[in-house]
Amino acid sequence: MAPKPPKPVGDVVRKTLNLPKTEFPMRANATVREPQLHARCVTQLYAAQAAERSEAPTFLLHDGPPFANGSLHTGHFLNRVLKDMLNRYKLQRGYKIDYIPGWDCHGLPIEIKALERLKDTNRDQMDPAEIRRHSRELALEAIAAQKKDLQRWGVQDGLISQGYKPVYWSPSSGTALAESELEYNDEHTSQSAYIRFRLKAPAGVLSAHAANATISAVIWTTTPWTIPANRGLCFRSDLTYALIETAPGAYDLVAQDLVETYASTILQQPDIKIVATFSGADVLGNVFANPLDESVDSIALLGDHVTTDAGTGVVHTAPAHGQEDYQAWMAHHAQCGTDNSMTCLVDGKGKYTAEAGPHLAGLFVQTKGTAAVLEALSAKAEALVHSAKLVHRYPYDWRTKKPIILRATKQWFAKLDTLHALGHDALNDVAMHPKSSRRRLEATLSSRNEWCISRQRAWGVPIPVFYDLETDEPLLTTDSIEHVQRVMAANGGSDAWWTLPLAELLPPGYDPAKYRKGMDTLDVWFDSGSSWLAVLDGRPADIYLEGSDQHRGWFQSSLLTSLAVQKKAPYKQIITHGFILDERGQKMSKSLGNVLVPSDIIDGKKKQNIPAYGVDTMRFWVATTDYTNQVSVGPSTMVKVSDSVRKVRNTARFLLANLNDFDPRTDMVPYEDLTPLDQYMLHLLSELQTTVTDGYETFAFNKVQQALAHFIATDLSAFYMEACKDRLYCEAPQSPLRRSTQTVLEMALRTINTAIAPVICHTAEDIRMHRLAQYTKQLINDVPGSVFLDGWFQSEAQWHNPALAKDWDILRQLRFEVNRVVEAMRDAGDVKTTLECNVHIGASPELLAILARVDGRVLEDMMLCSGVTLTPLTTDASHTLQVGDSSLPLHLTVTLASGHKCPRCWKYSPDVDAAMTTLCERCAAACGHATVDALVDALTPNDA
Repeated sequence: MAPKPPKPVGDVVRKTLNLPKTEFPMRANATVREPQLHARCVTQLYAAQAAERSEAPTFLLHDGPPFANGSLHTGHFLNRVLKDMLNRYKLQRGYKIDYIPGWDCHGLPIEIKALERLKDTNRDQMDPAEIRRHSRELALEAIAAQKKDLQRWGVQDGLISQGYKPVYWSPSSGTALAESELEYNDEHTSQSAYIRFRLKAPAGVLSAHAANATISAVIWTTTPWTIPANRGLCFRSDLTYALIETAPGAYDLVAQDLVETYASTILQQPDIKIVATFSGADVLGNVFANPLDESVDSIALLGDHVTTDAGTGVVHTAPAHGQEDYQAWMAHHAQCGTDNSMTCLVDGKGKYTAEAGPHLAGLFVQTKGTAAVLEALSAKAEALVHSAKLVHRYPYDWRTKKPIILRATKQWFAKLDTLHALGHDALNDVAMHPKSSRRRLEATLSSRNEWCISRQRAWGVPIPVFYDLETDEPLLTTDSIEHVQRVMAANGGSDAWWTLPLAELLPPGYDPAKYRKGMDTLDVWFDSGSSWLAVLDGRPADIYLEGSDQHRGWFQSSLLTSLAVQKKAPYKQIITHGFILDERGQKMSKSLGNVLVPSDIIDGKKKQNIPAYGVDTMRFWVATTDYTNQVSVGPSTMVKVSDSVRKVRNTARFLLANLNDFDPRTDMVPYEDLTPLDQYMLHLLSELQTTVTDGYETFAFNKVQQALAHFIATDLSAFYMEACKDRLYCEAPQSPLRRSTQTVLEMALRTINTAIAPVICHTAEDIRMHRLAQYTKQLINDVPGSVFLDGWFQSEAQWHNPALAKDWDILRQLRFEVNRVVEAMRDAGDVKTTLECNVHIGASPELLAILARVDGRVLEDMMLCSGVTLTPLTTDASHTLQVGDSSLPLHLTVTLASGHKCPRCWKYSPDVDAAMTTLCERCAAACGHATVDALVDALTPNDA
């Protein structure tokens, strides 16, 4: 007979341990696993909640649609994931989610991009129908691409009138702009000029002085190109003005407060003589001459917008090119009852028309036109006093990033001043996050008295107005609008306006030979700002969530249209987020080479050495940001985020592995039978649940992640898991002590998974599937349901136990002090691990009472030692535990443990002999064998 091989003692002993076991992988393998979970997380989930929760309360987040003009960028990802997290959280809370993502398909960016495709086409000759066809094709392409990304990511009061007045006009876009479509460039350079206007029809106080000298009012302007359109000079009634002698028989008229600056800096005459002074009101009614054409009158007007902050206190007034100019002009003529007509000498491309004269016609006003005006003024005797370049703040078209002008055109306007009070009252009932955003929206609302809602583009919703060919009077009535609506509905939508003959568009009874149809379209903000009417069905949305730029955009336009129609706000809450920057705080741009699109992070980008992190890691990045401010992202950011996700995943894996033989349907231990340590952990779980719930309810997603990270790292991993490993691995499988711990692990896993689900939805769904498959013995993919349909946190009121928590806060301080002593012994080479130690505690009466409430085995596990002895404090204290304002003294001694190391649990015990052939009492009971040999014989196959 051959001799038996050596008995594998270590392997046999290991078989008796309850070692962790799970099929949940350590690595996410996101590029493979996330697409597999997509249907369960998105499409199946939405259908299931709609079917199962028909009677549930509805949560309605109204989506501010992105422009359908290109791929979605990282800012879109931030926006859509924030919305998706809210929707998923509300779904877990039992709501039915009503969420309709959409696309903004009209507007200038789409039309411009569509036209840019037609490189070899004469775009100026294209009719509107052709432009609309190309724009629609582009929008539909973008919708398809964006929709694919979103799926992958898991996400009649007289207020309208027509008027001819100056509006913000973008020569680069060829259309009027609303104030909300402007951005300001602080580095814009203009050509400024001081210009004299000769008094040609003196009146009042100026008459006497005009008999002795030539009088000129001096203006300062940063838009010399508007001088041909000058029709007046504005003075402020309560300012004092001075006549100063600049040369024999020549007087300049400027504000007295600015005489010194004007004389010394501009005229280089510091000792100039003041001839007379009088108020601005005294100048009213005098007539000056336009220096470019002295036959054109420039009337002295009054205006409250005149200041002495800069210039001369006399403001050049071109009513066709300035809103304050227009108001002063109209107010004067309303008072005098005279003709208030005005002519705009600039066309839609920003060039002078033929009416401006042959020397100006066709010149772009902001460049060659300005130069030509200054040259013409220089040729006039004494007209141009001074000219210089000026760097200052100037409005730009926020889409083309080019300067705008003010230009009088016939446009449609919405009257807003009557809505101000109603708007502020409505906003009082709207919650805003962050709170500081309220001031911005209220200020934006107050600053607008009217809204130019017409645009001179083809791609958009047409304004259904007809014009009388003889009088140019508009036909825009309820009947005409309703007729056009019916025609459009029957003929495929708004394209009918451009393709059908006029006879079909006009309501019955009107002669098409006497009318023409309007060619203007609605401002896209009026278009998208009315989306609540189509989507909300009369209900206010629970939330509008967009970037901070939407205070002047969608938030405002939605509020204004809703106030006009239904006298209330269309939303209950507004949430605002910041914009995306790179890791150095710079705006992302192609020129800087710092652009990161979501696919770079989700699918990886080899050129930048970025691995494929998957969707969940990028979603987790969103949840960890303070999105109310500017948000940075980059490769190093994602490394940190990925590490955080990995910690969550590894924690879930540890919990799953130690629950592999635990069926919550039969093995849960009642609260009253749990050890104090386990009850304490349930208290911490209840506090975590409260913090997480508060975080989601207040939209502080980063605080949710901070609370989770702290709980996982400090309470669960570093404290509880360390304290419970012995009982998990070494107790008998059905031991009450082990089942008590597993009960807590089950609730910890449920709590963590519920908390992370709105954020890393694929991971949470995967964890749930593995856990249910574990104890139901189903195949993973056969597990029914969803983490989002399981409800929110499960807990009991008794979990919250502040008195118990106070005891354990003290015990954790004690554990910290023990670890410090053992660490010193380890550094000295006296011990290698705390299991080699016994801890002796001489405690004050209060501390002794706390320690006595805890089983000795639990104290050993908590301190990771082999024995604990407790005695009253009879010597000087070596340590002090701080509890609020009071202190608990104790004397702490750590010695080498008595006995020998158990070969199974590695604790030291007197039950173990020096040769380590016997097991400790606990391990012997758990295995059913007292010696190692007996254990090996029982578990090693005998092939003899």
